[in-house]
Amino acid sequence: MSGGNTFAGAAMRSEAGAWSGRFRWLALAAAIAGFLLIVVGGTVRVSGAGLGCGPEWPLCNGRLIPGWDLLAWIEYVHRLIALGVILLTGVVVIAGWRARSRDPWLFRLPLIAAGLVVLQALLGAVTVWTHLEAAVVALHLGVALSYLAITVVLAVRAWWPAAAQSVRSALRPWLVGALGLLFVLMLSGAYTAKRGAGFACPEWPFCGGIWFPTGWTNVDVHLTHRLLALLTVLGVLVLAWQARRVRSDAPWVVGLTTAAAALMVAQVFVGAANIWFRLHPAVSVAHLAVATVVWVLLVLALLADQTLPVLAREPVRTAVRLEGDRPLGAVLRDYVTLTKPGVMILLLVTTLCAMLVAAQGLPTLGTLFWTLLGGALASGGAGALNHYIDRDIDAVMTRTRRRPLPSGRLAPEYALVFGVVLSVLAVYVLTAFVNPVAALLSLAGNLFYVFVYSIWLKRSTPQNIVIGGAAGAVPPLVGWAAVTGQVAIPALLMFLLVFAWTPPHFWALALYKRGDYAAAGVPMLPAVRGEEETRRQILFYTVAMVLTSLLFYPLGVLGLPYLVAASVLGGRFLWLVARLYRERSDQLAKRVFLYSMQYLGLLFAAMVVDAVVF
Repeated sequence: MSGGNTFAGAAMRSEAGAWSGRFRWLALAAAIAGFLLIVVGGTVRVSGAGLGCGPEWPLCNGRLIPGWDLLAWIEYVHRLIALGVILLTGVVVIAGWRARSRDPWLFRLPLIAAGLVVLQALLGAVTVWTHLEAAVVALHLGVALSYLAITVVLAVRAWWPAAAQSVRSALRPWLVGALGLLFVLMLSGAYTAKRGAGFACPEWPFCGGIWFPTGWTNVDVHLTHRLLALLTVLGVLVLAWQARRVRSDAPWVVGLTTAAAALMVAQVFVGAANIWFRLHPAVSVAHLAVATVVWVLLVLALLADQTLPVLAREPVRTAVRLEGDRPLGAVLRDYVTLTKPGVMILLLVTTLCAMLVAAQGLPTLGTLFWTLLGGALASGGAGALNHYIDRDIDAVMTRTRRRPLPSGRLAPEYALVFGVVLSVLAVYVLTAFVNPVAALLSLAGNLFYVFVYSIWLKRSTPQNIVIGGAAGAVPPLVGWAAVTGQVAIPALLMFLLVFAWTPPHFWALALYKRGDYAAAGVPMLPAVRGEEETRRQILFYTVAMVLTSLLFYPLGVLGLPYLVAASVLGGRFLWLVARLYRERSDQLAKRVFLYSMQYLGLLFAAMVVDAVVF
């Protein structure tokens, strides 16, 4: 009998453990879905799609699936995501109960989230029935923000059980105050937009000599929102200063609050862009999306502040002390190193050349400036995130062990937050000042580089650099889309060219640094398949690259001057690679690696000369 009870108990513990693993992912998925729901809801609001399905709910214009009307589809997608959130939250509640966690809040929080989802659904129906009354729309957003905060807390406690242990902190009132200001500000933004007061003051930062609201006209509503924005920005800036002053031993708290402060300052300029671009939908959606990111950052900062003694690690505290003791110039140089400036320059060159070819000359200076700035932010953000992800293998390899993270000069948390902030600002800048197509392409490239290449492929397959090379090939697409608003055959050829160029470029480096990669356990081709196979693959991809470079002429994209330049440059590349195939020489591999960078820069320069001069 006792044995039977033991067996049953073990089975129950095993089942609970399985559900605990599922619960963590479900909680994370609920938080991501909550974020998407807010952003898509903002898209519905600024596009005027709130009544795209008519005054009916849950049907859309009398049908279960709408017709070809774009506004109806935007609202329909919003409803589908909302339905997905409802179902996902129900599954989270079940998973929280089945996981049988010792933390009671892992069951209570899903119940609270479920209650908020029900309330949100009712408010969604009321929003339609009241023909999008501004106050109801603002309340709708408020419930969505509350749901997002609950699911973020739930996900953190599910993934890091130590976060369940709360401590008192002198920074907590500042964090709660900043969260409260941001919450009110976001609700006022929704109210202002829905009331039609977003363009009541067509000047920025002034409003026709009026500084304070005196009633409740659209001008007063708009001014109230601006004043709340000023208070919130000041509140978050003071919070970041206080965090550095009283929680210098808490890198997560300092990093998250600093990131929130940086994004809030950026929000000021995008708020101004809303006026300058007359409430362009892309700018308005970006404004809401980044405000939501700041909301998540502050919620995470509150959690990190309350659990620091449990989660703190001695190596991180040591790194922070090292940073604080060093001159500002040295710290700034380390942050510049995180952005991988050499890689950034190469990516910006391909972006710039694609823009010049697309414009058949010089594009408008505004487009040029904002595209290159957005590209630099995207490249720098991806580089910093790569530093964070690879800090363990960087510490092993001689080529990288002196980088800021493995050497302990910067805390890993700061690099992570720095990378996220730059990446968010990149999408922000490209959306607000260039166009949404360029912004989406840049975001796709960054996500692919970070999640597909850095986190997954790099440590799992010798084909990592082949597939991962797609991320480095995205900048020409961004440059072309920045000028034309779309992607065309010339841009796709540039993408294929860089894609084929990446393997010989990186494998040449891996050949003469093969000992580093082998020691770090990274399955680069030389360490897994051997040097002979690597040389063979380099030759194969170089031939493919040169053939791709020549396609620009027969397809009518570029002319004879480019064909001559591509033939000469490609011929030299093939000659070097053919020598590398026959000879075992680390010096020759290094020479191929260095020439590959010259080749790409000169080839894109030849494209520009052919398109602009000839």
